[in-house]
Amino acid sequence: MIHHSLPQRRPNDFSNVIPTVKEIIQKVKEKGDSALYELTEKFDKVKVNSIKVSPKELEDQASRLDEKVVKALDLIYDQIRAFHETTVPPNIGGGLRGISFGILWKSIERIGIYVPGGRHSYPSTLLMAGVPAEVAGVKEIYFASPPNPKGEIDPALAYVALKLKIKEAYKIGGAQAIAALAYGTESVRKVDKIVGPGNIYVQAAKYLVSSEVGIDGIEGPTELVIIADESADPINVYFDMLAQAEHGSNTFIVLLSHSDELISKINEKLVSENYSNINDYYIIKTKDLEESIQIANQIAPEHLSLYVKNYDVVVNEIYNAGAISLGNTPPALIDYSAGPNHILPTNEWARIRGGVTVYDYLKPIMYANSIEPYKEIIEASMILANYEGFVIHGKSIGVRYGK
Repeated sequence: MIHHSLPQRRPNDFSNVIPTVKEIIQKVKEKGDSALYELTEKFDKVKVNSIKVSPKELEDQASRLDEKVVKALDLIYDQIRAFHETTVPPNIGGGLRGISFGILWKSIERIGIYVPGGRHSYPSTLLMAGVPAEVAGVKEIYFASPPNPKGEIDPALAYVALKLKIKEAYKIGGAQAIAALAYGTESVRKVDKIVGPGNIYVQAAKYLVSSEVGIDGIEGPTELVIIADESADPINVYFDMLAQAEHGSNTFIVLLSHSDELISKINEKLVSENYSNINDYYIIKTKDLEESIQIANQIAPEHLSLYVKNYDVVVNEIYNAGAISLGNTPPALIDYSAGPNHILPTNEWARIRGGVTVYDYLKPIMYANSIEPYKEIIEASMILANYEGFVIHGKSIGVRYGK
């Protein structure tokens, strides 16, 4: 399993599912709620009494939650909120040549969160998507998630929804949930932006509706790159690899190290333990730490773990990563409670964007006020307008200022 070339991700190929997803989206657009009931029964194998979750159902389901889980959710909510509160941008401005200017940060009015379902429920995803939206000041937060086999909302999701003061919750999943949030139905509110992870059908649906609504991104399987030196504990590295592999068989896992001893111990452990959840991984022997950093930046992973002595220095050499675990910090802590988000870019998108923050729910509105603009700025504007053939643009400036 030791490799010497740059590992390759499995491509996110939508081609096989696009026709099915297009059909689902069209059906939801045309038939609204009736399509949602039909598709929920078809794909989730359950009949629901209503698409919309009533306030009473939220409260009833939340009341069933074990007190230990309630306390855990409360603590994690506080931790995530504390992180995002440190990132809220101020309204900034200045002025030059007689013109004042700046940016007003305003929140998106209406967002939809998709929380995947299936074998398990994921209240951590609702927290990760919902808390920064709340901190950003989003007025209306909606969320959709598949119903459980009884046609109910999961108790932990219900509790988090109440904590976040969710406007409405919907018992729908898959591509049909994305279509409903994008276009609206009798029960589902059309939103301005959709955020949240999901399977290939969900990602294909987000791609197809992205001309109508904002989306956070098109994501693929979970990714983890670990840079480790001789100071790293092999057992901890081993469990970090196993933990991320728990997300599914397509998880992309890479260990970069220049330590022969560390590589030998981890490779031996992976082979001898034969955990069923880790089918594929890459161990790359590098010549030194600098080469490990270079390869990590090329890969631009979702999760990057810096399990090295001088991580506080190395972190400044990382340019492409969704989230970085420093030192002995397990990546799984970021998945749950450290504060940063676990909704992160995959498929090399970390080259150009990061994980979900308050900025995903804010928009910069720029302004200018020409109180007493200097003569040269007026003349420069008129010259360039005329050069570009926008003569009336130039005149509208000149007339205003007696030119």
